[in-house]
Amino acid sequence: MVVDRPQRGRVIALSAAARALGARLGMSQVQAAAAAPEAEILVHDSALTARCWEEALEALDAASPAIESPRAGVAYLDLRGIPLTLERQRERIARSMNPWPAQVGVARARLAAYAAARAQRIVAPQEEAAFLAAQPLRLLGLPAQDQERLTLLGVRRLGQLAALPAGALARRFGTQALRWHALARGEDRMPLRPRPRRGAIAASAQAQEPIDRMEAVLFACRGLIEQLAADLQRAGRRCARLELTLESERGEGRRLRCEVASPTARADVLFTLLRARLESALETRNEAVSGVRVEAARVEDGGIPLTLLTASHPDAESLQTALARVAGAFGEESLQRAEVRAAFRPEGRFAYAPFDVGGALASVERHHAQHAATTQPAAHLCLLRERREITVRVRRGRPCAVDDDEIVEVAGPWRTAERWWSGGNERDDYDVQTASGALLRIAREGSRWYVLGSYA
Repeated sequence: MVVDRPQRGRVIALSAAARALGARLGMSQVQAAAAAPEAEILVHDSALTARCWEEALEALDAASPAIESPRAGVAYLDLRGIPLTLERQRERIARSMNPWPAQVGVARARLAAYAAARAQRIVAPQEEAAFLAAQPLRLLGLPAQDQERLTLLGVRRLGQLAALPAGALARRFGTQALRWHALARGEDRMPLRPRPRRGAIAASAQAQEPIDRMEAVLFACRGLIEQLAADLQRAGRRCARLELTLESERGEGRRLRCEVASPTARADVLFTLLRARLESALETRNEAVSGVRVEAARVEDGGIPLTLLTASHPDAESLQTALARVAGAFGEESLQRAEVRAAFRPEGRFAYAPFDVGGALASVERHHAQHAATTQPAAHLCLLRERREITVRVRRGRPCAVDDDEIVEVAGPWRTAERWWSGGNERDDYDVQTASGALLRIAREGSRWYVLGSYA
């Protein structure tokens, strides 16, 4: 049995033999030892696990460069475009994981691939629906409370979950149930998110003659730190742990580690930390130094997001420069701005006009003055430039589905009748939320339905 920490830990993994003796996941160490006294108890080393899993991911690069790892022990690879049969690809992945024991499966969607890896098989696209339908509900990794509620409703397999209406699930379990329903049917629209490449950020220097003076070593370290900080800033990263390696005349290396309390890419901060660590180390070292290397051993995302303009209150010169770049990339016709107008219908409340720098700056100032005290975010209706005709199913006079996407919530209708005195058309507008999570403004004119825009 494996526990998460010594003494008062809980069981996070166990063998089939320990389970047969009565041990269960989540038990305290005392409970598990009483249930299975013959079982050996191991303490999980999280740092070692992280290092081993990073090595395993590096080995998987030989099979595919696009790898997503949601947690240690699970990796999804994109095999599209690789000119090998699925069986050969599966063998290649298993071979690249040596010496780590791995279970490999191939399928089109993530959940199906995970289940296929448990069975160590290849699932063809036409077999995927039937294969997923037979899998246990626990593969979804639902919260314990939701798993229990679904089990009480008689849902124990993914096929039983997929057979339920999506709208009823969303009303009972919330909008997150829509993703459960889609995954159970083998629908996964989320693209693969490859893990970021972790190239080493380091700088080193070799001395022509061995250095035995503290000032000379510090001078070399200052230059290397400035070079390292510049590399970090270009990569948009921050250093969370700095490592210094001092090489002696005999080729032996001594490594010093500096933990950075607040990750940074500032050269002065990193040098101050390194200097304090280096001075205490060189006091006890009598051998001369022939080489120095500094490395950002642990880095974090640290780029500062930059806006298109220089600040919330842009100056005319910066705005004009940005407009010139946009016009050069997309043409003069792309420089337009929306003007608000008074109208009954949403699509009539704005119009596009040529972009004017002075008017834009005045508009920005008015916006900040009017909304300086506003803190609550709001959903904004993004209207299409041209409305699109859609197919809507109606039940009891209210829309129930947009195309093939079921509607779970409806607000409206709001009726508008422009130029009613001259026989103008009446229109009913609705705000709807679909089973896929889209928030839309739709409208009915006579027997035809249109989508006007979506909320963001």
